[in-house]
Amino acid sequence: MTRTIPAIRREVTVDVGRARAFEIFTADMTSWWPPAHHIGSAPIAEIVVEPFAGGRWFTRHEDGTETSTGSVAAWQAPERVTLTWQIGADWRYHDDLVTTVEIRFVEVTPDRTRVELEHRDLEAFGDAADAMHGTFSDDGAWTATLEAYAAVAGRAS
Repeated sequence: MTRTIPAIRREVTVDVGRARAFEIFTADMTSWWPPAHHIGSAPIAEIVVEPFAGGRWFTRHEDGTETSTGSVAAWQAPERVTLTWQIGADWRYHDDLVTTVEIRFVEVTPDRTRVELEHRDLEAFGDAADAMHGTFSDDGAWTATLEAYAAVAGRAS
């Protein structure tokens, strides 16, 4: 019997409308994704989230190489986007590893949006599931990533 690993849940509120919050998160990820959080051998040139279910989520590096992060499982602009995270405990892409990152954009007011992130299905990491839960729970992981996003979104208001 596979045991369930608790999901990681983080949220941040930004002073932009829901459609703009969604756009910054998905179409402008390069502007806010922490540069240290990548798996390629060269610096990030661009992070791409293709805007449709079945699209790719990948990084294009300054040397022209690309590294996959996952794919777009659901695209419901501007309410939510669901991405697969397919980076293993070895920090490499794995076709056969699928965890889920769902981001919801909840309108607080017309000019303010709560962005709720849930990273689940961590049991897919197998023997490394507890360690990866600890990694993603750390303030330097999803918390710092959402703070970087919020800083960019704050400048867009």
